[in-house]
Amino acid sequence: MVVTNILLNCRKQGDTSSNASSKIQDPIRTVLSTCPEMTSCVKFMDENMQLCESPLEFLYDQQDFLVVGCLGAQGVGKSTIMSFLTSNIASGIFPTQDTMHHESGANCTIGIDFFVTKNRVIYLDTQPILSGSTIDYSTCYDQKKSTTDFINTETNLELQSLQFAAFLFSVCHIIIFVQDWFVDPNLVRFLQTAEMLKPSSTSNMDQDYVEYYPHIVFLHNKAELQDLTPHSMENVKEFYGKLFSSSRLQIHSGLDMSNHSMEAGLNLFFIPRIVNEEEVTIRQNEKKLIEKLKTKIHGVTRNPMTPSTLTEKDWYHYVSRVMEAIKKSHLSSEYGRLMP
Repeated sequence: MVVTNILLNCRKQGDTSSNASSKIQDPIRTVLSTCPEMTSCVKFMDENMQLCESPLEFLYDQQDFLVVGCLGAQGVGKSTIMSFLTSNIASGIFPTQDTMHHESGANCTIGIDFFVTKNRVIYLDTQPILSGSTIDYSTCYDQKKSTTDFINTETNLELQSLQFAAFLFSVCHIIIFVQDWFVDPNLVRFLQTAEMLKPSSTSNMDQDYVEYYPHIVFLHNKAELQDLTPHSMENVKEFYGKLFSSSRLQIHSGLDMSNHSMEAGLNLFFIPRIVNEEEVTIRQNEKKLIEKLKTKIHGVTRNPMTPSTLTEKDWYHYVSRVMEAIKKSHLSSEYGRLMP
C-alpha cells in the first residue's frame, strides 16, 4: 500500500512538471508559428527598384539569420543554383528559364525574388546584370524607367545593374557570383565598380565601426571537364587573387570545394555541365557539390552590417534605407555622367 501511494505521488508530480514545461514551451511555439512557412518565392523588389511589402510577413523579430544574394548575367543558371540550395524544401522555388524565354530572349527573373527557409536563411535571386531584355521589357510595357536622367540606353542599363549589385553588397552576408564560362574581365570590372558605388553603412559618429563588406563566392556553372583540372583551377584562383588583391570584398572565407574548412581558401566553386540528363555520376557529383556549398554557406562568419545588431525585421527596414541611399547617391550620378 505504501509503495502504491509513492508511485501515485510520483506520477502526479511527473504530470504536474510535464504540464508546467508544456506551458513554458507554448509561448515559444506561438512566437515561431506567427510567420507562415514559405513554399515559393515572392517579389522582394521590382525592376524599378521599388521595395515590396509582401516579404515582411515572413520575417521574425530575431537576430539569428543569414542573407544570401545571387548575381550574374542572363542564362548562366542563377535561379537554378538558388533553387538547388533550397531543394530540400521544395523543387523549383525560383522560376527558371523555359523554351519561351529562350526563344524570346527574355529573362525569367525581374527585379529581386525573395525566399526564406525554416533555418532562417534568406535567399535573394536578382534579375540578370547587363541584360538588354530588361530595357526591352520596360519599353514594351511603358513602365517607369530608372531614376537616372541619362538618354543613353546602354548607360541606363549598366548603371541600373551596378545599383542592384551595390545594393546586394550592402544587405547580404554572402554574394554568389555566377558565370558559365572561364572568366570575363568585363564582369570583374563590373564587380569592382559596384564595390566603389556601395553606400557606406557607417556615419561620422561610428568611429570604431569597420565598414561592412560581404563574402563573395565565384561560382562557375556549366563547367567543362578541362575546367576541373587542378592546373586550370589554380589559374582561375591566381586570376581572382590578383585582380581582387586590393578589394575589401571577402574573397578568402573558405567557401571552396575542399572537404575541410580553410579560412584562407579562395571562395571558388565549379558546377559541372550536364549534357545528358540521365548521366547518374555527374548528377550525383552535382548534388554533392551543392550540399557542400550549402554547408559552407551556413557555417560562414556573419559580420554585422551595421553598428547595431539587426533582427530580420530591422534588416528589412535597413534595406529600404540602403535603396534610398543608392538612388540618391551623387557618386552614382557622377559616374553615370562620365560613362561614354
